[in-house]
Formats: sequence, C-alpha cells, structure tokens
Amino acid sequence: MEPESRWFYSVWSVLLALFVVLGPFGLPLLWRSPRFSRAAKVLLTALTAVYTLVLLRETLQAVRLARAMLASVGQM
Repeated sequence: MEPESRWFYSVWSVLLALFVVLGPFGLPLLWRSPRFSRAAKVLLTALTAVYTLVLLRETLQAVRLARAMLASVGQM
C-alpha cells in the first residue's frame, strides 16, 4: 500500500491527531505525511507547540484554583 493512500496520512486525520487526540504526539504522523508541504509542516508544528503550551498553562491554572478552593473549604 502506497503512503499516499493510507487513511492516517489524510489531511483531516493528521489535523485531528494534532489538535484533538494526540497533540504533540501527532507530530511524527504530520512529518511522515506526504500530503503536506514543508512550509505547512513547519507552520502546523509551531501551532501545535503554541496550542500545547496554552493548554498546559490553563491546566496548571485550573489545578491552582482547585487547590485554593479545597484549602478554603478545609478552613471552614
């Protein structure tokens, strides 16, 4: 089976892997896919990095808020 015909190299499969399912773990799939140009691969890699950092920051902020709320409940 040729790489171009594999379903996991389709544009939508790669985008779903990057931004919904796998995040940065989908980058090898992106870079192996023949359906993206080099410029598109670089751009999507940068967007995935920014997206991942934003999600990490928001997760840490949610954990801090949850800890503060639990601490205030414990002091009552």
